[in-house]
Formats: sequence, C-alpha cells, structure tokens
Amino acid sequence: MRTRVWQMALLSSVTAIMMSGCGGGSSSSTSVSSYDVTVERGPVLGARVTDSAGQTAQEIGGGRYRFANAPVYPLYAGGGVIDVNRDGTVSPGDVPNLLTLLSSEGAALTLVNSVAANAEIRAYLKSTYGLSDAQIDSATPSSDKTIAAISDELYAYMLENGIYDPTQISLETMQALQTQIQTRIAQYAGAAESTAQLEAQLVQQLAERQKVRLLSSADVARMQTAQNAQSAATAPATGTLSVEQKSTIAYMWNEEKLAKDIYFALNALYPNRALENIAANSETQHEATMQSFAQKYDVNVFNLTDYSGGYDEAGMNALAAGEYTIPAIKSLYDTLYAKGSQSAQDALEVGCMVEVTDINDLNERIAEASDVPDLVQAFEFLRNGSYNHYWAFDSALKGMGVSEGCCVLGSEYCKTPEEYPANNGMANGGTGAGHGPRR
Repeated sequence: MRTRVWQMALLSSVTAIMMSGCGGGSSSSTSVSSYDVTVERGPVLGARVTDSAGQTAQEIGGGRYRFANAPVYPLYAGGGVIDVNRDGTVSPGDVPNLLTLLSSEGAALTLVNSVAANAEIRAYLKSTYGLSDAQIDSATPSSDKTIAAISDELYAYMLENGIYDPTQISLETMQALQTQIQTRIAQYAGAAESTAQLEAQLVQQLAERQKVRLLSSADVARMQTAQNAQSAATAPATGTLSVEQKSTIAYMWNEEKLAKDIYFALNALYPNRALENIAANSETQHEATMQSFAQKYDVNVFNLTDYSGGYDEAGMNALAAGEYTIPAIKSLYDTLYAKGSQSAQDALEVGCMVEVTDINDLNERIAEASDVPDLVQAFEFLRNGSYNHYWAFDSALKGMGVSEGCCVLGSEYCKTPEEYPANNGMANGGTGAGHGPRR
C-alpha cells in the first residue's frame, strides 16, 4: 500500500512561469515520457506538482509536467494559473488556479480524477456516465468532451459554493449534480465549439457572477514583480544598508519564521489544509527569501544593536520552532499559540491575525526600504502572499460555518478586496483552502 504524505504542494512556481515567458515551459525535450503528467482545468501553468515521496515535477509546457523518477502516487498539484486562452503564457483573462488537484493513478490531474480518489465516486462515475478507469485516470478535458463536461460542472459548483478542495465533494453531491452534468454532457457532445471554447464561455459566465476573477494586466505585472523579488534575493548587493534597513531584514525574517512555525504548530493540534499548505509552501519560502537577503547584505540577526558581525547561517538554521532572535516576536508567538490552541476555529483566526499583522509590518518596511529597490521588491512579494493567505483563512473559517470569516475578530481584522486585493500575486503561493471575494 502506498504511503500518503499529507503535504499538499500548493506553491506556484513563479520562476518556472516567468523564465518560460510566463508559463511556456522549459528548454528540455517535450517528447512523451512515462513520467509525464498533465495538469488541466484548462492547462495549468506554473503549478507545483509533487508525488507522495516529495519529488517535484519539472514543467515542460502546455500544462505538462515531468518527474525525473517514477512518481509515488497519489500525485498533487496546486497553485499556478489556468491558461484559459491556451496560448501557453500567463496573460490577462487567465484565471488563478485555486484548486488542489490530486491523482491516485494515471497520467493526468483533473477535477474528475480528483473526486474519483473517493472509491464510491469512481464507481458512480463508471456506472452513471460509462467512464472507464483509463478515462478517469488519464483523459483530460481537452481530449474528452465527457470529461470536460463533468469537470466544468464540478468547477462551477465548487466556485459557486466556495469549495477549492475536490476531496470535499461527496457521493451525495455528485448524485445531486447528476441532472446538470447529464445536460452539460449532451450540450458538449453536440457543440461545434471545442472544449477550450466551451470552457472559456463558462469562465466568462463565472466572472460575470463574480465567482472567479480574471487576471488583469496589473496582476500579470505583479507576478513579474514576484519573480523579480526571487531574482533580487540572489543578485549582488546594490549598496550598503543603514542600521534601520538591516533591522527590517532581521525583523521580517523573524516574522516570516513565526508565521511558518505557528501554522505548523496549530496544524499539529487541529489539522487543516490551509494551515499546512501555507506553512509548508509559502511561509517556508518567505522565510528563505528573507534569509537570502540577510546573507546578501551580511546581516547578523542575532546582533540587535547594529546587526554587524556577519551573516550567521548556522545560527539561524539552528533556531528551533517557536524560538526567535527578537524578544517581541517570541512573545507574539506565545500569545498566538495560546489563542490558537483553544479550538480549530481559534487556530484559523490566528491565521487571519498573523497575516494582517504581517501586512501592516510590511507596509512600514516598504517605506523604510524605499531607496533599496531589491528589498522593496522582496517585501512587495511577501505582502502579495499575505493578501492571498488572509483570504485563504477567511475562506477556511467560512467553510467551517463561521459566516463572518476573518471579520469575526472585529474591524481590525475585517478587510475588503480593495484593501487586500483578491487573487493578487497568485503565483506567490498556494492558499490551501482558496478564497473568494468578500461578500
């Protein structure tokens, strides 16, 4: 029996998107390999695709990904952007992928084989719609109109109901959707349009109902900013930082570490995909980004006087979870843990609190670093991720029946998409539970 590692890899690969013209693939051969898989809602560009052993697949273009070695199932995919117009690049009109897809067998990750991870649903799909195991496991919406119809009906239902994890779909839900699915199958079978055109029509309808937000030119530009931030972290230093600017690096490294640590700790008490995904992917990356800047500018985060003495990689890596070089961050961690450990709802509320605090601090740090462009890029990258994480926790709270979402904490933590742009910088990190526009 395969071991299921419950680490959903939802961090979108910004570098993979941008290095290939916003999602076009790599320079490696695109010949078919037995270790290739296709991620398709439409084609998903810049997703992070992993197997249960932690192996990450390389993007090779058009929604296809290649494992170097035989993958261990189930496979997981998340993040990235749905290439609605199928031009091979991330462009205005495309849609951030908020779904977590998985495959227990085969060469595709789609909504159909994601829900078919449930054995009862697999049997239902076979008996009701005449699908074979091969279709379920390896057919994609672009290659099979029945798969496209079922996938599109599921996609519409999930977005209408704020569901971003297909494993939450039950057999009873599939049975309740049977009439709509059969109608869509008949419509697609007789349609002159391609599945790509039919999918684009559905996306437009969902956008008009404000259930999905199409990427704008500004969104694509922000994704470029995120990639620039990653590049800036490893580029040569651009000058000498002031003590205050070194302080910002030390402080934000500690704060990003806190976010990672507290989410892992609370997830151990109250397992939740939003907590785990954001900790394992985005916050881990954010901490690493700030550590790269500490190395780049030779910042000693243990010396809170003038940060001199040299970058101490061994010391930073040796700090245990919940331990920090800034006493105020340690105190904040203890306070957050005390609240979050009380209940599953409190754990998610802590997520809202952390992200709002992070965004407030980043706004201040961006102003302080105004004359250091690479540091500003990094802070904007982190802030874009925190916008997404806020909405992920908001959605997760609503998913457990807290209708106010993060607003249950009061006005200080109640934000709108105008304050925290929805779907902003989606390539900067998976959300875990996804998010939707504020009511």
